[in-house]
Amino acid sequence: MNYETRNNKAFIPLEINNFNGAGKRFLTGFTLIELLVAIGILAIVMSFVSVIFKVSIGAHRTAIANAEIMQKLRAITNQLNTDFKGLRKDGEIFVVWVAKPLTTTDYKDNDLDGYERFDRIMFFADGDFQSYKVNPAVRGNVARICYMIARNGNSRAEVQDRTERVLARSLHILTADSSLADFPDPNSLSDTQWYDWNNRYEYDKISLEAWKKIPWDDKINILSATTDIQVEDSSVNMAVRGVEVDPTDANSIHMLLCEGVGEFKIQGWYDALQQWIPEVDPDGDGDLADTHFFLNDPNEAPGVLYPAPNGRVRIYDNDDNDFGYPRDQIDEAHFNAIPGLGRALKFTFTLYDSRGIIENGMTFTHVVYLDK
Repeated sequence: MNYETRNNKAFIPLEINNFNGAGKRFLTGFTLIELLVAIGILAIVMSFVSVIFKVSIGAHRTAIANAEIMQKLRAITNQLNTDFKGLRKDGEIFVVWVAKPLTTTDYKDNDLDGYERFDRIMFFADGDFQSYKVNPAVRGNVARICYMIARNGNSRAEVQDRTERVLARSLHILTADSSLADFPDPNSLSDTQWYDWNNRYEYDKISLEAWKKIPWDDKINILSATTDIQVEDSSVNMAVRGVEVDPTDANSIHMLLCEGVGEFKIQGWYDALQQWIPEVDPDGDGDLADTHFFLNDPNEAPGVLYPAPNGRVRIYDNDDNDFGYPRDQIDEAHFNAIPGLGRALKFTFTLYDSRGIIENGMTFTHVVYLDK
């Protein structure tokens, strides 16, 4: 083999002679087949990397959505626990149960009976309460509290997409502050004025005892404004009731408890039947003959007004007899036996993340005990 010397260094030429002199062999690159095989392997590796990356991104987004929903869950349950810890059984409780048939087959309601729940509750509680936007702030130890699905903006909650609904908590602190406006006369306000009072004010200049003494006929407007979410259009005016929460409106943001709440269901433990009531389909067999609701009359909704003498139970069983519970026993002495209240309340709600990652949301139940 011949060597050349370049710059005092040995140099091996590309041409190499074999030892027997039969021919010459040259160093070469990849063949076309080898190149195609290499490209194919690279493509397979890249596809695996792409799948792994996509799965990782999906898992990350799902984890963020789950974290958001769990944060909403904690906000709702912590607030429920705090409020009901101070429940005044010597006060008044008003519960309305509303079941609306599903208008789409794109999703299922949380208990699979074909009806969505838009239940509402009003009660009085002890606590350390402070207004959000009143200046100077109103503080007090007793408040009237309401929970309900509310309109988001100017849309009706029932026809609003389930992911856009909001859970409202309205708070009216009972006060005797002489600098504040007097409690409205139930007979003097229009529907719009009742709406403004319910949505804008954060206080009631009235005592708990005075509230309970308001005649039933006068209190109907108050309770309707507090719990109704219907909007009626006419050529003369618009009768607006209930709660409306616009997250961009500083005058209503104080009532926003949680966004993305598709349903809100309230049930009380009924000892006599050892079950939670009311239910659209109590035995879950698909036959609604035993329903606790007025499904044939959309203008009727069952509920409980506690205590007597105005008290009443309007949860109907299949015999239409309010479960046979005597009206004169809707009082503090019989609290644990009252249908729809009882020893505990169970709240069921469906939560959605803000980006729609978890398409069908997540449904939770939370129980607060009232027999303490």
